[in-house]
Amino acid sequence: MTNLYCNYDSNKKKFEDDFKDCSDFLLREAIVCGEKCFFCVMDGLVDSLQLSQMVVSPMLRRNLDFQNNTDLFNQLKLKVVNSVELNEAETFEDCYYFLMSGFCVFILDGCNKSMVFGIQGWARRSIDEPSSENNVKGAKECFIEALNDNKALLRKRLKTHHLKFKQIKLGSAADTPVVIAYIDNRADSKLVNEVENRLNSAEFNTVADYGELVPFVDTDIKSFFSCVGNTERPDVAASKLLEGRVLIMMEGTPFAIFLPYLFSDSFQSVDDYDNPPFYSGFIRVLKYLSFILSIFLPGIYVAVGTFHQELIPTNLLFTIASEEITTPFSLMTEAILLLVLYEIMREAGLRLPQAIGHAVSIIGGIVIGETTVNAGIIGAPMLVVIALTAISSYVVYPLYESISVLRFLFIIIGGITGMYGIILGAGVVFVNICSLNPFGVPMSSPISPLDKHSLGDIFYRETWLKLSKRKVRVNKLRGADIDIGKEK
Repeated sequence: MTNLYCNYDSNKKKFEDDFKDCSDFLLREAIVCGEKCFFCVMDGLVDSLQLSQMVVSPMLRRNLDFQNNTDLFNQLKLKVVNSVELNEAETFEDCYYFLMSGFCVFILDGCNKSMVFGIQGWARRSIDEPSSENNVKGAKECFIEALNDNKALLRKRLKTHHLKFKQIKLGSAADTPVVIAYIDNRADSKLVNEVENRLNSAEFNTVADYGELVPFVDTDIKSFFSCVGNTERPDVAASKLLEGRVLIMMEGTPFAIFLPYLFSDSFQSVDDYDNPPFYSGFIRVLKYLSFILSIFLPGIYVAVGTFHQELIPTNLLFTIASEEITTPFSLMTEAILLLVLYEIMREAGLRLPQAIGHAVSIIGGIVIGETTVNAGIIGAPMLVVIALTAISSYVVYPLYESISVLRFLFIIIGGITGMYGIILGAGVVFVNICSLNPFGVPMSSPISPLDKHSLGDIFYRETWLKLSKRKVRVNKLRGADIDIGKEK
């Protein structure tokens, strides 16, 4: 890292050479109290009105008595500038980082350090309703791509000095600001330090999105399930912080990731805590049932229809047989074919422009839903099973990626080994979930190991008269043992 020079012309030449052919780099020379200086900013990242009123005008209009340029520098910093967000930078790399973050850099002749003023003013998306975590009764605001605004949303909800935002820079080619948020009297200090160490030890050229950070803080155990959660809702992020979790936010993405992530988190939503407990419990049961159906139903149908027809009621067996006898494919091939076509349609509707996406959904529904059955390519019972599976998978949307792959595997297992393979495969999946132990906190807790005191918000939801008295901390769950380093 190269330190700033004391010579004015050397500093100016260095800035101009490094930002050659950068049309958004603006440099303005000036005379302050008889001494040469210059201001530089990146066009589009600063508020020009604030720059003029809070920094440039006060400096140019003020006359000061000073002994040397260092004394002038300090007086300007303490007596003249009106900017609240004010820092010093001593290297060119730090100055460039501040420039890219919407700061104004001030260089004074005879000083080997600069002043940087926070006058950010770039265009940003308004705080709107969450698009991926919809709710009926909860708050209608979400994180946006501006890191400072996201920190403010959390600070607004958690009005306590215990909420900490530890900011680091990641990326060797281009620095990206990343914030580690936690509540210091609730989160385990070992957990916070381990998360910071893993991020700092990661080797990035630059960080484009939050997904690039996940592998460095996720488990080392091979699994279809991630031990890192994500959310775009400030209220959800605040509740996770209150439970002793650690939140990671970065510039340029509206999603924050939190850890450790429990398996039961996938079945909770904001509306659960606004609805009556009996209804919230009913919805929770439906979510767990939908998770089971979305993974195992196609595989069980293929296994029973191929190897265990005696388990099917006689009338239903005749119906299935009459439909399947005219189709050219086996049950396993039909199920895989339908699911592949469904995933293709879903991906096409997701990536295409919204207006065209609706057309794809309509055409796909007609082609797959009616034409294939009438043509005798696919049996109607199989179509019903796949449709129920597809709908169920969206009920527990945080696990969709895992579900979409696992159900293919269970179809193949059911088509080759029958129910015996399905049962054995299910055991392997659940054992794998129980084996995940991110940062010493069992992912399957408080179900396994069983913690009766923490079950009041898992399969059902207790009333707020009881929930308000609970002091849930992830590091206090039974079996939790926060440990430095990767999983054992």
